[in-house]
Amino acid sequence: MTLLVGCPKQGDEAKAEGAATGIRIDAERFRVELTDDDHAKGGTAPLVTIVVYSDYGCPPCARLWQELEHLLEDYGDDLRVVVRSFTVPGHGRGEQAAEAALAAEAQGKFWEMHARLFAQGGDFDRPTLRAHAEALGLDVPRFLDDLDTGTQTARRIRDRRSATTLGVAGLPSMFINGLYLAGYVDEATLHGILDEEIKRARGLLDDGVPRAELYATMMRTAATKRVGEPEAAAALRAERDQAQAQAQAAKSTTIIEPRGDARYRIEPGASGLRGEADAPVVIVAFVDFECPFCRKAWKEELAALLERHRSDVAYSVRQLPLPIHTAARGAAKAALAAGQQGKFWEFHDRLLAHEGAVGRSSFIAWAKELGLDEAAFLAALDDPATEAVVAADEKLAVAVGVNGTPGYFVNGRYLGGFVPGTLSGVVDEELARATSLAATTPKSKRFATDMAEAIPESEFPNR
Repeated sequence: MTLLVGCPKQGDEAKAEGAATGIRIDAERFRVELTDDDHAKGGTAPLVTIVVYSDYGCPPCARLWQELEHLLEDYGDDLRVVVRSFTVPGHGRGEQAAEAALAAEAQGKFWEMHARLFAQGGDFDRPTLRAHAEALGLDVPRFLDDLDTGTQTARRIRDRRSATTLGVAGLPSMFINGLYLAGYVDEATLHGILDEEIKRARGLLDDGVPRAELYATMMRTAATKRVGEPEAAAALRAERDQAQAQAQAAKSTTIIEPRGDARYRIEPGASGLRGEADAPVVIVAFVDFECPFCRKAWKEELAALLERHRSDVAYSVRQLPLPIHTAARGAAKAALAAGQQGKFWEFHDRLLAHEGAVGRSSFIAWAKELGLDEAAFLAALDDPATEAVVAADEKLAVAVGVNGTPGYFVNGRYLGGFVPGTLSGVVDEELARATSLAATTPKSKRFATDMAEAIPESEFPNR
């Protein structure tokens, strides 16, 4: 049976509008687990549960949501609709829209934002999302900070992963008590399907299944394979997934850290140098601006150390924002954006001096205080090239074996974490060494000589 269109998994919006994928109804039931934080409307102990995957930039998804709202009115407590995001390329910045809905949820306005996004359609650029937030009376700076710091990214990705795990291949897609429907479905057709499912649910009630346990009971016997996947293929995939998980687990436990008795060719990054260009000792630090140990090291030792050895010790930063710190990536990019106007170190100091949450609003405020061109700062902050610098630093950290912050390389010698006095001790050793070797290598050439003789990136332990 074919009705209207569905949005394909790939392609631009124009192609999506014209590509007819139709409806596909699988008689087999698939196990779709619910979570405590799912977005659900309708009854809390329904006869029918619909889990729908959609993208705010997908026109058929918007039309389907209108039908589902009508069904919620018609069926009352007998129906529950769970909405999940499945963002696809070509649909008006759907990822930003999905995270905007989640950011609105953090302020108690998920469904209001959900409705506005579907009603609008089109391109969800930043001014548009801001306008929606203002119309809903949200705390706009907090809303924008949530978008910019990726606070909701993990949640969005979780929904997408659940869709791909189930084998969802197009949009919109629904699971009605586990029955899979792909494509837009009109209201009359949905009424027919729901009526049949209600009959089946009432049969289970007659058999003694408690109403609150209907969905869980149906899921116990539902298939755990992907949609359209033969049993044999499902078994092979499960075996492969298990092998991959074991291999990944083994890999994660065998990361080789840098040796303390070796020198690695870790040179200054995009931050440039703080200190003299010909300093005999150079500290290159992998930093997460939200890491409390990075902050502690800077406040209690590193800042004073650099002041004490102004002419002999230089300092450079490479970015290593950790996933556990939601604003760290934005902070890294903000510092680099400030650096494009010659204010990296001033921004660096603000970040490491600050206690508490940071986000785009604080980045902009600091940029203004530092006299930066705000438009140029924001352009650099959002520039993919800035993200590429962060990603390159992360790749370098993985290759050399730095898996936490702070991580210091003092003329290539590695020192992980912060133990008061340890960094100063290594610096003192390197300064003494530079002095003792000055007869053969001028102190101004010490760092360059050490880097030339250090282990190159091609030989890093985790390449």
